[in-house]
Amino acid sequence: MNSQSSALPPLAPRELANYGYARARDLAFDAIHALWRRRQQEGMRQLDVVRAIDRDRAWVSRNLRGPGNWTLRTIGELVEALNGELEIVVHAREDAPEKLSNYSAYAGYQLAPKLEISAVQGASQVLGSIPAGFSGQPVKL
Repeated sequence: MNSQSSALPPLAPRELANYGYARARDLAFDAIHALWRRRQQEGMRQLDVVRAIDRDRAWVSRNLRGPGNWTLRTIGELVEALNGELEIVVHAREDAPEKLSNYSAYAGYQLAPKLEISAVQGASQVLGSIPAGFSGQPVKL
């Protein structure tokens, strides 16, 4: 997803800055929260996070509920406490990202194998017979 749609009027400089900050904060929160949910399923508790980074229980609870005003320090501490690995990738809008932003929506699904069906086979399945003069060139689906 691009940061700005061409259908919308351009943002004022301060609005653009605020949008960039909120987007970065939300992406970081979503990534850390996904790792937190995984760690919870593995049996990790908030007390384990508290002990790992020697932070107050209220601080940990508040930051695992929502991003608030996270700093890079907050992000780094939570990643380490959750035994995670941090990767930051920034690219120009005109360059295609290596991984689509909605990639996680398809995680766990296997890609269907590519099928190669000749046009003759496809036509005979649909029509029940091969039309006269129809070529049998393969079609990749």
